[in-house]
Amino acid sequence: MAQITVQGHITDDQNKHVSNTAVRLQLLSDTTISSGQNSTNGVFSFTGLKKGLYALKVSKVGYTPSQTYIQLNQDTVINVLLSSYTEQLGQVTVTGKKKAIDQKAGKITFNVGSSVTAQGGNALTTLSKIPGVKITGTDIGLVSKGSVKLMVNDKILEISADNLTNYLSTLAAKDIEKIEVITSPGANYDAAGNAGIIHIITKTNKQEGWSGSMQGSYGRQNTYNNYILNGSVNFKKNKWNAFANVNLNRRKELMGWIIGVDYPTYNWSLNDTGIYRIDDYNATLGVGYQIGKKSQIQMSYHYGYREEGHHLDGHDDVKNYITDNKTGKLDSIIRSYATYNPIAKTNALNLHYTTTLDEKGTTLSADADYFNFFRTDYSNFRGYMQPELKEDGTENAIFSNTAKQNILIYTAKADLTLPTPFATWMFGFKLSDISIYSDALYFNHGTGSPVFDSSKSNIYDYSENTQAVYIQGSKKWADIALNGGVRVEHTTTTGHSILLGKTDQNSYIKLYPSVSFTYQASNNNNFWLEYNRRINRPTFWNLNPYRSMLTAYAYYDGNPALKPEYTTQVELGHSYKQLLYSSIYYHHTTNSFDNLTIGSLDTFLVYRTPLNFLTTTTWGLQERANLTPVQWWDAALQFNLYYTKSTSKLNYVTDQKGWGEYVSIGNTFYFNKKKNFSGAVNFWCQFPEVDHIGTTNTYNSLDLGLLYTTDNKQWTIGLNATDIFKNSCPTYYTQVNGLKQSYEHFQLNRSLVFSLTYQFGRRPKASSQTESGNQEERSRL
Repeated sequence: MAQITVQGHITDDQNKHVSNTAVRLQLLSDTTISSGQNSTNGVFSFTGLKKGLYALKVSKVGYTPSQTYIQLNQDTVINVLLSSYTEQLGQVTVTGKKKAIDQKAGKITFNVGSSVTAQGGNALTTLSKIPGVKITGTDIGLVSKGSVKLMVNDKILEISADNLTNYLSTLAAKDIEKIEVITSPGANYDAAGNAGIIHIITKTNKQEGWSGSMQGSYGRQNTYNNYILNGSVNFKKNKWNAFANVNLNRRKELMGWIIGVDYPTYNWSLNDTGIYRIDDYNATLGVGYQIGKKSQIQMSYHYGYREEGHHLDGHDDVKNYITDNKTGKLDSIIRSYATYNPIAKTNALNLHYTTTLDEKGTTLSADADYFNFFRTDYSNFRGYMQPELKEDGTENAIFSNTAKQNILIYTAKADLTLPTPFATWMFGFKLSDISIYSDALYFNHGTGSPVFDSSKSNIYDYSENTQAVYIQGSKKWADIALNGGVRVEHTTTTGHSILLGKTDQNSYIKLYPSVSFTYQASNNNNFWLEYNRRINRPTFWNLNPYRSMLTAYAYYDGNPALKPEYTTQVELGHSYKQLLYSSIYYHHTTNSFDNLTIGSLDTFLVYRTPLNFLTTTTWGLQERANLTPVQWWDAALQFNLYYTKSTSKLNYVTDQKGWGEYVSIGNTFYFNKKKNFSGAVNFWCQFPEVDHIGTTNTYNSLDLGLLYTTDNKQWTIGLNATDIFKNSCPTYYTQVNGLKQSYEHFQLNRSLVFSLTYQFGRRPKASSQTESGNQEERSRL
């Protein structure tokens, strides 16, 4: 019997291709014969079909589902029109509310609007609500799998860890449609990120007219008041669309860390505690124009202003305790007290163009970007030697410091999607050019007049140029789908320390393959196998050879010889009825780098520096379940069991190996039939694990939330409590030079937040905003 092929194109009311739609084809005479897939750039294809009457169902959030009956006797091409939800839908009582968490092979989707505990927060706090996502200090990663890269609307965020968490804290949760955790990105994505990519997709309006929202929130975090006010507006008229959002944030934070080194006769402890008042102001403006029926151009501009320690209101207090192990008495305290006033300004410009080239669905998109980050800082340092904790001691060092950092990033990228009868192909390239100037100039005030101190100062120039090309193909048979590709990146870096008179250069070309295979064994059972190779580049701050003095006996050193680390990932999984997801995974990282605290037995001197010295291997099992025990209760469960082995190349660093476990339980309760009044109880616990060269303690978090939305969908009230028992801060234990060490970052997340949101006009349904194409570069600043 001849086999039949069905190909289709999916467009919206504006004749634009609709991507990532769910497409299902079912033979009506035999309901056991069913095929499903997600469209790529509005194109789908089913092969190996037999003659008969079929039901074709196409759906996507933000559109009215389509169902068509087709009689197949020969190869067929069909066009499907998806219409956007009308405004009237906002007045309909919807009882089938989306679950907060949805999962497919290689991707977990967190629907922010359905999460009770995310309301009133920002992108950073929302990430912490996603099961399996870990935020430790400024590092964002996945349980047992390592760090990730962050994307906003298809573009990698290329800013440093500190600046990344600062940026995420300015993006309101109310403006986020969903967050995708992509554990096996294809070759069309940047290769950065050991464990994959987290993709934040924001809301905007696809309907004619005005829409927008305003939100105010007040919170208490660790006894400090936090205030947030933000608003967004969207407009669409015929071929024009425009959007704008503003976020104002004033808060006070307690930040810091503790390092402990246990010597044979004494204990050395360094406590760095900073308290800052932070003012954040951010605004984004954009305008787009539809060129005919097939092309669109859009330009957006972002401005950010951040000030910490207004008028030197913030301070950093570093105390170095020396304690006798035998008597337990305090021997001495070395103290450094500093006031800071850093001011940072961000300017970013993006030009985006997309067009459909033919009726087959061939599409071309291109981005050009400019990004500038400029930061200045003025600090006063005072050093003390204190014989007793209660005494101020004698002031023995007085310094002032001025610092400047200027970062310029230019990028250009293009992507071509080409559907063919054999497969759908994607081709693309990306060019990025980065230049960074930074200085830290110290002046000694010991004589009363400032005298320049070149031994503590630093002037550093850094440049990085990367060219990347990729090819990727996807093929769908009746119950089998294959997606494979390869990305090639050539990177050249140059770092020059002017005062040290030292230049470091590096150049490398690497291949990053990726393959994913899925098999739908039946309506209820789906299997997948994924493989990819990824890179994690060091931050620009880590490469700077600048020595940052913490006290007279403690400092931090950058490492210009630091190289990227490379990770190979393999995962085999199975899903049952889209309710239970099981997988086993393997992660292997070579040339891995980590910050190493080094103390010597014959001196009080301790320093911290990043080094490439680890090879890490992890085998793991992951179980996820999405359940609805009763109509008014949704539950999401996750369990990870894994074994990690970290092998050090340095003979003075002890190898580590051992088991780790992670448990997460998320519950959403609906208090009425309309499901517009709900509550949440979420809990996660990380048991002891091996992390790089260290092991951790057990740490956890309990979050509670209430959410109410009025019947007309205009007002939303939220109340959320995070980390109620203040247990989400991990402690790391290592052994270097035969000395036991501990490291604890102040991750004080306990907070109580009340929020009030008002929406006006036509409600946004999905994103049409684009972000810049230079985000992978900006995440390492």
